Amino acid sequence: MRIALGAGAALGVGGTLPPTARAATASGVTPFDLVASRMPFRQDDPAWGRDVMWDRKLVVKAATTLNRVGKVEANSLLREFPDGNTIANEGCLLTCMAMVLRLLAPERASSWNPRTLNRAAQSGWYYTKSGVSMTTLVADLVSDVTYGAVQLGVKEEWLPGVDAWPARFCDGAPLVRAYRSLTPAARASFLVMLKIGTWDDTVASHYVLLDPNSTDGPDVRDAEILDPAMPAGRIGPWRLSDSAAWILQDPDIAAGWEADGVVPMQIAGAWVFTRWDVTAGRSLLAPLVSAWADELGRA
Repeated sequence: MRIALGAGAALGVGGTLPPTARAATASGVTPFDLVASRMPFRQDDPAWGRDVMWDRKLVVKAATTLNRVGKVEANSLLREFPDGNTIANEGCLLTCMAMVLRLLAPERASSWNPRTLNRAAQSGWYYTKSGVSMTTLVADLVSDVTYGAVQLGVKEEWLPGVDAWPARFCDGAPLVRAYRSLTPAARASFLVMLKIGTWDDTVASHYVLLDPNSTDGPDVRDAEILDPAMPAGRIGPWRLSDSAAWILQDPDIAAGWEADGVVPMQIAGAWVFTRWDVTAGRSLLAPLVSAWADELGRA
């Protein structure tokens, strides 16, 4: 169910239409200053980690009344935390999208962090209109708060633990391979978010971004990433194997991975967020689409 938003005012951010976004493609240019942008954001940062994301009872109500999910099932799908549904506990997807906006939003980039994006999601009722599933956060929220200047461009998904789907890794996923075959300068207008862990959005799934400045080629399985769960004191490269080792210290996550047969570095999906030329009404995704077509042709 889609809930209408009033002219963007309810979101409380981005009150004017952003100017045309264009990619920086000069040779040798580093398109993203990760240090200046404080990347990666950590979901447990004290600046926003304790912020509550959604009211659990309201989300369960939305699931049962809008999505017709049984109350027992709806309750079982939402993990209960003694200290609440906070960004620190459940905000990996939100934190990844805040990073996307900080890096890609052409005008109000400095305004975006997990706290401001969480408030935009709350004011726009994004945590309830989809019930238990929070997938509308991925596409609708990012597009709506930027008035279309940043959008979900394309995605590939797999279902770890479902028999019909073989395990997929970064070096065997056409969309991820295509992205990593481009130079950092050539991919200055888009970012890739990976889902790891279980295919459903319960306890044992996690979201990260591919490091846009990494020079790893497409054949490197253990991709360098920006991880919202990366420890605050950690410096230097952080990879999928590091992420898995860190989050699997949680016994509930470890149990979920084991139950679905998920192994470290396995991915469940890839989402590409892209800048749009809002005056011409077109995506700036062309270099990636061309590389993706080549990868699909070789698959």
